[in-house]
Amino acid sequence: MLEGKRVTLRPVKRSDINLFLKWFNDQEITQYLAPYLPMTEMAEEKWIESLATTRLKTDVVFIIEVKEEPSNKPIGNTGLRGIDSKDQNAWFDIVIGEKDYWSKGYGTESAQLIIEYGFQQLNLRRISSAVTEFNERSIRMHEKLGFIEEGRRRKATYVNGGFWDDLIYGLLKEEWTPMKH
Repeated sequence: MLEGKRVTLRPVKRSDINLFLKWFNDQEITQYLAPYLPMTEMAEEKWIESLATTRLKTDVVFIIEVKEEPSNKPIGNTGLRGIDSKDQNAWFDIVIGEKDYWSKGYGTESAQLIIEYGFQQLNLRRISSAVTEFNERSIRMHEKLGFIEEGRRRKATYVNGGFWDDLIYGLLKEEWTPMKH
């Protein structure tokens, strides 16, 4: 588990399936994500199972929990995917699935924790990310964290009836300023 001031990142459990089904079948949320087809319970079960087997060496995924009384509330997930030990890089992603928690800094704190984990524990040298151009909250978060826009995949994503650019971001270990605990 990774502990921040307001959030905890914990490993995914089988019992999280209902959270994923809720979040990833909500069009307002999935407009910002690569998967766009409805998520089935069987597909989620297989994905969670794959985290413990085939993806074990290439993906780390955590549930984001807000520290609240009486217990922590799951609000989303974040992870590093496609971890390449040889080249020391990975792709960062995050989703806040509980819309009441959007734009309140929980995503930024969670991102800081997973990025710090990637650089300090996984010995990554580089973390990449992609953001659809209309996702202004995510763009602000990436820039606040120190990510640099490195490129643009023009009209690469079809969402909400139109084609949009994907912005490609990168963050190098030597550019990273760890959060203060």
